[in-house]
Parts: sequence; structure tokens; C-alpha cells
Amino acid sequence: MARYGLAWREQRRFCVSTLRNLRLGKKLLEQWVTKEAACLCLSFDDYDGHPFRPNELLDKAASNVIATLSCGHRFEYDDPRFLRLLDLAQEGLKEGSGFLPQVLNAIPVLLRIPWLAGKVLCSQKAFLAQLDELLNEHRMTWDPAQPPRSLTDAFLAEMEKAKENPESSFNDENLRMVVADLFLAGMVSTSITLAWGLLLMILHPDVQRRVQQEIDDVIGQARPPEMGDQTRMPYTTAVIHEVQHFGDIVPMNMPHMTSRDIEVQGFLIPKVGLGPSSSSSAPAPGGCPSVATARWAQSGNPGPPVFNATTLTV
Repeated sequence: MARYGLAWREQRRFCVSTLRNLRLGKKLLEQWVTKEAACLCLSFDDYDGHPFRPNELLDKAASNVIATLSCGHRFEYDDPRFLRLLDLAQEGLKEGSGFLPQVLNAIPVLLRIPWLAGKVLCSQKAFLAQLDELLNEHRMTWDPAQPPRSLTDAFLAEMEKAKENPESSFNDENLRMVVADLFLAGMVSTSITLAWGLLLMILHPDVQRRVQQEIDDVIGQARPPEMGDQTRMPYTTAVIHEVQHFGDIVPMNMPHMTSRDIEVQGFLIPKVGLGPSSSSSAPAPGGCPSVATARWAQSGNPGPPVFNATTLTV
């Protein structure tokens, strides 16, 4: 059961504030994404028009942005250490969706058995060990007198402020878990969303042509995109939103439940039992539907949603 208490609120407030500062201050996040997108396009070009599966490259690109954001370090795509980190992350995600981890999640008292968690979640343990190495290396170069280069720098500054407060949530363990969550959740959600986008552009060439035309009109071919371009690209923005609405990012997610009936933006999400959540298909019996699923179900449409390119008008 997730704990949404004081520590969670404190960490959420810190992450939102830090990410906003990195995005709006020196626009570091935008620069990192733009640089990584250029590297990703170069890797695509290496295939010289031949068919290939892009998922691995998308994982690397998304993870590199997160590594730069969290630890101030970008890896080359063939770096053995980087490849090991990605392999452990993927294996850890597979472990988390297995039967025994689900049992431990439902009955957390079993985690008190000393050897059990390490045996059942060995890849996650190895991933955290790799992450500890990165964080320790970054910590060695941290200068408190300089502006934060990354989320880890900002977290270390908060730890320094709170070192006399034993109740503070700013500690080594939470630093580790915040960065791990960014890696695991950020890599999967970003890379799979991009993969869905590529697939849907292939399946809907008319939408692809219109998106490309808007890119050419607003951005052109001489410079990289900027966040400021978004307000002048309503059709591309609508397509991105439709991709996010249509795609199943993590169809067998961690179990979710609603403890009571709740209304979100006019859509009723009823009290239901424990079960996986999904964004583009009806929830399993007892499962918690997402808002998108609730919207679709209450609209009276039979079956799962479809990528409705005909509604993407401006």
C-alpha cells in the first residue's frame, strides 16, 4: 500500500519545484532533451532506410535524459555500464509484475523475512547498486556554492539544510528512491509513448503528413524545436494528446484501487477492489479504470477506444 503522508508530500513538492526550476531557469531540461533527440535521430540514420526495431534506442534516449537530469551524466549508447543499467532496469520491471512480487505487495509483512526480498527482486537490488555508484560519483563533484546542476545537487542541498532535523524526508535512502523512480517510470512511460507515436504515424500517413507540414511551417529544417513552438502547433499537440490517450503504456501496471466512489472532472470512478489499471481497454473485474477508460465507458461506445484521427481538427 503506497503511503501518501507528509514525507510523500514533501518529496513531491521538491521534485515538482526542482523540475520547474530546471525547465524555466536556464532551460536545462529543454537543452538536454533537444541534444538527446539529435543523437537519437543520428542513430536512426545509421540504419540507412533499412527496417529496424526502435524500442531499444528509445529506451536509451529516454534514460539518457533522466541520467542527465538526475546525475548530470550522459552516456554513449554503446557504453557497457549504461547497457548494464538498462538491462537491470528492464529485468527489474519484469520482476515487479511477477506473481511473487505481487504477493509481497499485497502482504508486505513477508518482506521481514531477511532473504526473501533479495531473492525475489534480485535484479532490482542490482539496479539500485548500480544507481548508488552513479549517485556517489556525482556527490563527489557537488559544490554547494554553485547552482544545482541536476536534481541530485538540489536534493543534496536540501539534505544539508535538514541535517539537524531527524524528521526530514531528505536523506540518502529517499534520494536513491526518487532517482530510481525517475529512471524506471520515466524510461518506460516516455519510450513506450514514443513507440506508440511512431507506430500510429505509420498506420495513419495522412496524420503524419499534416504533422510534418506543421513542423515545416513553424520550425523549419534549420533549427531544433523549442518549447515555445508548442503554442503555434495545435495540430501536433492534439496528435500527441491522442497518442497518449490511445496507447497502453503499462497495461499490467502495479495493482491500484479506489477506496471510495470519487468524481473526477464529471466522470464517476466507483469504489473497486485491487487490480491492474489500463488506459485503453476496459478494466479487469475489480480493477481500477483510468479516467480515460471511464470517459470512454460513460460515452456509451462499445469496445475499446480507437485512434480517431478524424477528430484532430483545429
